[in-house]
Amino acid sequence: MVAGDVNARVWIRIRECEQSLALIDQILDSLPAGDTVTTIESGAGPGEGLDPTEGLGLAEAFRGDVLVWLRLDGDRRVARCHLRDASWFQWPLLEAAIEGNIVADFPLCNKSFNCSYSGHDS
Repeated sequence: MVAGDVNARVWIRIRECEQSLALIDQILDSLPAGDTVTTIESGAGPGEGLDPTEGLGLAEAFRGDVLVWLRLDGDRRVARCHLRDASWFQWPLLEAAIEGNIVADFPLCNKSFNCSYSGHDS
């Protein structure tokens, strides 16, 4: 069989991947010149301006924003770390949505929110 619902959906996904790769190429081509990696010297501490041992990252995932805050110690090991995905804010909303509902409604409510169980939203 060369046609059908599953075949059509597969080709839609293939076209979406092609479009995503084209967008990545456009973004990479428009990046400003300069370093993309910086070496942190062992024992580096607070310096002039920014502290090279601490950083914050924010990215958009399909559920919402993903935030990472990280602090390194003097030997460049992780001293502190905080991770937060969009589900962090959605779990309390799910709790409010299911309050007073029958147990049989839980799977439907749960899938409607589509929260991340592990906290990793990539």
